[in-house]
This record gives sequence, C-alpha cells and structure tokens, in this order.
Amino acid sequence: MKKITIQLSEKSIGQAIKELNRYKKYVQEKTALLCENLAVIGAQEASVRFTTAVYDGNNDVSVEVGPTKNGWVITANGESVAFIEFGAGVYHNSREPYPNRPPGVAGIGEYGKGYGKRRGWKYDDGSGNMVFTRGNPAAMPMYYATQEMEREILKIAREVFQS
Repeated sequence: MKKITIQLSEKSIGQAIKELNRYKKYVQEKTALLCENLAVIGAQEASVRFTTAVYDGNNDVSVEVGPTKNGWVITANGESVAFIEFGAGVYHNSREPYPNRPPGVAGIGEYGKGYGKRRGWKYDDGSGNMVFTRGNPAAMPMYYATQEMEREILKIAREVFQS
C-alpha cells in the first residue's frame, strides 16, 4: 500500500492531492488491465468449451471479448449457445446440471414442443432432412469460464499490480 506523508500546510496538502490523483490513476489503469486480462482468460476458456461441446446440430458459436464503459464483456453468439450452455434433453441431463439456471431459460425438456422430455426425438434440420437426437449434455462453457477467472484472479492481480 502506498504511504503519503504530509505537513499541514497549503503547499504540502496540494502536493498530497497531486500524489493521490496520480495513485488513483495508477489504480484505475491497473484495474482496467486486470479486468482485460481476466476477460481474455474467460473468453479462451469459453471458446474451447463451446468448440469441443457435444452437440447434434450446427455448432455456430463464436466467442468475443471487448471493452465496455465500465469494464469488459465476454459474449457468446450463435443459435446453439443456449442449447450447448444449458443442455437439451433428459437423456444426457437426468437431473438439473446447471447450478443457477437464469430466469427465462427453459429447464431440461421444457423447450419447444417438449420433445426433450423423451429419451430421443427427431427434428427437421432446415433442409428437409430428419435428424434423430437425444439432445446434448450441458457443457456450461460460460459457467466454467467464470470459474476459471475466479481461480486466476489472485495470480493475475499480483502480476498486474507488481509490474
């Protein structure tokens, strides 16, 4: 921790304010770098897990990381994101796999026509071909990305603030 010593004079107090402002800027810059580094780690973890997920359909997921006004955001885009993240069908997900399913996200077997409550079902792939599926296990790439960032935060914070 930084220590600032002052005397009670106008000049000394003015100097202390300047030092505090420099230190505030330093902390803001390092915090932004910490957030960026963690976001990159999270995006890499999510990207690998989305890419390697078991999914019967077209795995069209792309993972991006970018700055926001107050930090960084990791975004997964694609029609298959929710199916891969949360799973589909009771065959692979006999019990709720997701620790805290967000409000508005259908539970296992509840999406669409409820076919996921069956042990297997067919769907039209959009080209007129019928595809048999048993759904897919919840791969939870974004969930595991947050866990990886939590595991790495102390190490990354030390690297960032000691440089």
